[in-house]
Amino acid sequence: MFNLPKFGNLLIHTPVPRILISKQANLMDSKKRLVFLGIWGATFMAMFGETIPQSFQPLFLAELGISTALIGLVYNIRNIEQSILRLIAGSLSDVFGRKRLIMIGLVLISSVPFIYSISWDMWLPLVAMFVSGLGLSLFFPPSEAYASSLYPPERVGEAMGKYHMSWAISSVIGPSVGGFLALWLPGYRQIFVIAGLVSMTAIFIFVFLTRGDHEKRNGDKVSGATKKLSELPSTVKRLLKKKPVVAGSAAVFAHAFCHWGLPMFVPLFAARLGYNEAVIGLALTANALMTAISLPIVGGISDRVGRFTPIAIGLFVSVAAFALLPHVQAAWMLIAIMALLGLCAVLEFPVSQAVMMESLPLEDRGSATGVWGMMMSLGGTIGVFAMSAIVAFAPIEWIFYFAAVFTLVAGLLIVAMRGYFKA
Repeated sequence: MFNLPKFGNLLIHTPVPRILISKQANLMDSKKRLVFLGIWGATFMAMFGETIPQSFQPLFLAELGISTALIGLVYNIRNIEQSILRLIAGSLSDVFGRKRLIMIGLVLISSVPFIYSISWDMWLPLVAMFVSGLGLSLFFPPSEAYASSLYPPERVGEAMGKYHMSWAISSVIGPSVGGFLALWLPGYRQIFVIAGLVSMTAIFIFVFLTRGDHEKRNGDKVSGATKKLSELPSTVKRLLKKKPVVAGSAAVFAHAFCHWGLPMFVPLFAARLGYNEAVIGLALTANALMTAISLPIVGGISDRVGRFTPIAIGLFVSVAAFALLPHVQAAWMLIAIMALLGLCAVLEFPVSQAVMMESLPLEDRGSATGVWGMMMSLGGTIGVFAMSAIVAFAPIEWIFYFAAVFTLVAGLLIVAMRGYFKA
C-alpha cells in the first residue's frame, strides 16, 4: 500500500514504513490481550467467591431444616432461571452491548453470599438462588461471546479453553479454602461474608482492564442474527437447523444433566460417610483442578482432532466414574473419582461449545452462546429434578447409578449423531 504525497505537479510514491504497521498491529494485540485478561480476571474472582461456600452450602441448607430432596429443588431455582435467561441474555448482548450485561451480572453475583449470611430459614436462600441464577445468566453468555470475539474463528476452541480455565482455577481454590475456613471459623455465616467480598473484586478488575475498549451499542436495534427481540424464537429455530448446533446442544445437555448434581449431592453423600468439610472441599477441588489442568490442553487438541472424539470419550468414561461413586470406601477414592469426573467434564462441555461457535459467523455468536447456555441449564435443571425425585424415595447412592445409566444412553446417542459434528 502506498501514500502519494504531491510536490507541485510531481507525485512521489512513498511506501508506508513496515515498522509503523507492525507497531499498530502490536498495539491492537496488546489491547485485545488486556481486554481478555479483564474478562478472565473478573470471571476468576466472581467464581472464586461463588465456590468458597461450595463444600458446606448444602450442609448449611440442611441446618436450616431443608430436606435433601428439597435442597435439590432449591438449587434448581437457579437452574430454571438459567435455562430461560441465558438464551435471552445472549441475544441482549448482541443488542445492548456485552459490557453492560457483564457488569449487571457481576453486581448480582457479588450480592449472593451476603444474602446467605443473613439467612435463618428457607426463604432467603430461595431469594439468593434466584439472584444467583439471574446474575450468572446475565454474566456468562456475553462474557463468553466477548472472549471468543477476540480470537479468529479457527482458534475458537483455544479461546474457549483459556476462558473457561478462569472459573476452573477459581473452582480449584474455592472449595478447599471454604472447607478449611469451616474448620477454623465458628460458623458458616462469616465465610459467606468473606466470599461476597472476594466476588466484589471482580467488578473493579473488569472495569479497570476493559475501560479502553468501547463498544458500539445499537439500543433497541438488533444487528446480525437477532434483528428484533420478538424474533428470538425464529432465531433459535434457525440456529437449531444447523447440525453442529444440534450436536453441541445434545452433548452439553447430557453433560449438565448428570454433572450439575455433583456440588449439591456429593457433599451430602460424603457427610453421610463421615467426612468433614475439609475432605469434601478437597474432593470438589480435585474435580475442579483436573478441569483447570485439562481445559487449555483439550481445547487445542479438539481443534486438531475434531470435536466428536473428546466428547464421546468424556461421556463413556463418566459412566464408569458415576457407577464407582457409591462404592467409595476411603477419602482418597472419593477424591480420585471426583478428579476423573472433572476430566470428563472438560472433554464434554467446552468442546460442545466450540462445535457450535465455529459453525457460525461472528454476528451469531451471542445468540449461539445463549442457545448453548440454555441447553446446558435445561439439562442441569431436569437432571437435578430427577435426582431430587430419586433421593426422596431411595438412598442417595441411587442418584449416581442413575447418572451412569443416563450417561451411557447419551453417549450412544452422540455416537449415532457423529455426522452432525461436521459443519
